Amino acid sequence: RIRRVSTSLRRAGRGSRRRSTPVVMAEQKTCTICFTDGPVTEGVCCPHAHYTCADCFDAHVRNEAGKDLALLAKCDGRILCPRNSAANTDADRCDAPHFPDKDIAAAVSNDTFEAYLDARSKLRERQVAEEMEAQMEARLQLERERAKRGAGKEEKLRVAKEHVIEHILTLACPRCKQAFVDFDGCFALKCSRCAAAFCAYCLADCGRDAHQHVGTCPEGQASVKAAKKQKGVGGRAIGNMPATVYGTKDAFDVAQKRRRCRYLALYLEKFDDAGQRELVNALASELRDLDIAEKDVRHWQKKEAKAMRDRAVAQSDAAARQAPRPPPPAR
Repeated sequence: RIRRVSTSLRRAGRGSRRRSTPVVMAEQKTCTICFTDGPVTEGVCCPHAHYTCADCFDAHVRNEAGKDLALLAKCDGRILCPRNSAANTDADRCDAPHFPDKDIAAAVSNDTFEAYLDARSKLRERQVAEEMEAQMEARLQLERERAKRGAGKEEKLRVAKEHVIEHILTLACPRCKQAFVDFDGCFALKCSRCAAAFCAYCLADCGRDAHQHVGTCPEGQASVKAAKKQKGVGGRAIGNMPATVYGTKDAFDVAQKRRRCRYLALYLEKFDDAGQRELVNALASELRDLDIAEKDVRHWQKKEAKAMRDRAVAQSDAAARQAPRPPPPAR
């Protein structure tokens, strides 16, 4: 009986040895956040084999998901290795790609993963909104440029019209720009605001008294002749004052029409033919009120063009006369 029992025990021992399996220990690594050792099977490793334990990785994902959208946008809302942060130097900083969503889902709690997905969703919504806003701004800028190109011509015409009305058609003090309305028979005008004395013919600022200038003003002399020719009226020589100093309202109107037409003709030289026509048409109402016809403006344009050519010829002749003559040839 003793022999049979020992045989049974040996058989039982052999059977137990056949059923036993060796225990394999999991690889141990140090967590990059809490610096405790743990089995890699109970955490996550980045593609560069940096280990983070499960608890720290869950906290890392939740912390990253809670960041401001501007910070999330730097990594497109993805979860990077904890060692990829500003706290690590360039040498220690991990440049591994982001964790795949399936690895994150397997390693963190449901609430943390939902927070991660929600953060990515908000980031994407913001990116889409920014893209749409950028596209809209680009379209608006394009429309503004088109409107500017279209309105540029109209704006130039408006500015030119205002300039003509304020500085050419309106008789104003050359010093303070106050408009002058009344005429009391004397072409030596005086501003009621700044007391500047100026010439009604050419608008020259004459200081404190304009009578001497008005008596010899070439434009005044030409206006007197034109008034006699057009309306049979002219200046009045009173005392020792020339005829250009005093005159009637008709003579004054002739003088102002000449001044306006002349200065308008000179201003129109800044524009091409089409621009001149557009500006004259835009001023049709104002010119009509001042008894200025388009033919009057064209007449003065031709007159001023001839005057400029004559001045150019005279300057050329004067320069030629002043040029040193070559010495006579030696005999």
